[in-house]
Amino acid sequence: MITYHLLTPHSPEWSTAATQIGAIDWPAGAHLAKLMQTATWQPWERVIYATNDAKMAGFCALLAEDIVPDTPYTPFVSSVYVNPANRGQGISLRLVQEAEKAAQAADIDGLYIVTRHVGLYEHLDYELVDRRNDRFGRLNRILYKSLNA
Repeated sequence: MITYHLLTPHSPEWSTAATQIGAIDWPAGAHLAKLMQTATWQPWERVIYATNDAKMAGFCALLAEDIVPDTPYTPFVSSVYVNPANRGQGISLRLVQEAEKAAQAADIDGLYIVTRHVGLYEHLDYELVDRRNDRFGRLNRILYKSLNA
């Protein structure tokens, strides 16, 4: 059974989650793990961490900034990842929904997602608002969803 954890730097699972997130074979995992270990987190920022028993099933983060620099956009659902063994179960969409709930609890009116995927987040009513290069020069789509609907 998949369990979803809403983590802050004060959560007991924070260190274990950072280690497991940093160990995946995707550079965004290492980046998020480094943020978890070194950054100062705003009170509303979170890591949504999914487990299947004690194993990481996936994660995402609710962050003030993402991979596209110098934008007027904030906050973001960032670094959505599902372990390959757990894909095809709707975990990525549930992770985003959990981030949305955390944002609403913090009185955040809307969220952005930076992605190169087409069609995934649109299932959750995210809409294209911009296209910008990320810090690696890759063109990304920036999607937005109002949480006031």
